[in-house]
Amino acid sequence: MDESVLEHPLITFTSDFGLREEWVGVVKGVIYSINPRAKVIDITHEIPPMDIGKGAFVLAAALPHMPVGVHLAVVDPGVGTDRGALVLEAERGDLLVGPDNGLLLPAVRRLGGIRRCFFIENPAFFRQPVHPTFHGRDIFGPVAAHLTLGFPLEKLGRFGDVNGLTEPPWGPAKRGEGAVYAQVVDVDRFGTLRLNAQPDDLSALGVRRGDELLIMVAEETFRAPYLRTFGEVERGKPLVFDDSSGFLGVALNGADLASRLGAKPGDAVIIYVPAAR
Repeated sequence: MDESVLEHPLITFTSDFGLREEWVGVVKGVIYSINPRAKVIDITHEIPPMDIGKGAFVLAAALPHMPVGVHLAVVDPGVGTDRGALVLEAERGDLLVGPDNGLLLPAVRRLGGIRRCFFIENPAFFRQPVHPTFHGRDIFGPVAAHLTLGFPLEKLGRFGDVNGLTEPPWGPAKRGEGAVYAQVVDVDRFGTLRLNAQPDDLSALGVRRGDELLIMVAEETFRAPYLRTFGEVERGKPLVFDDSSGFLGVALNGADLASRLGAKPGDAVIIYVPAAR
């Protein structure tokens, strides 16, 4: 465990709980009752209900910019079933706490990969009695708080095989001969298509700023240059760019590309690199 987790007890909190009900406040209250020194950063609680893919993308986009700490994430359609409960120790030193449903994996991979994995099984770290539909309050939140107090990971439960963890709904893009095969994993509030592809996928194919690419998405095909920012094309024109999340984005300058195309998360995207540039 990174010593900074103990010196500066930080917990980030991401969920699909929303802010209308009491759930976020209750989890934070449980955390503070265990460690009053803990500082909680709310990344978002507006993940669409049960949307593991969106939750995984938000964590992967956000956690590299957070201080080393404990990262609590609860998007958990399988709450109360036999799905596992995890603590993943990242190579960077962070500890990620949440369900074994793929939610944590893209983020921990962006933090250098998994150093160790433990399944949470020791009820001594739970809030009792554990309610079958609120593991965020009774298991994940208390465990996150105890970790900021320096409790050894080995006391939480059994060591886990990282190769046996549930994979997320989306994985990395694939590179082919002159193309990147990707998918939409998120649509932001401006209608930008955020892909599972990364800038390295284009640079590996020799793409440079200003190069024109051929994009296929949602049964539409169009050309778009690879640029730095929206204002480098005329209003209403498309572009491919490095999204602030660290992934590639496809957008229209000043307009909603997703609505125009009818595109949504899960749609396949192929980025063709013209042979002659």
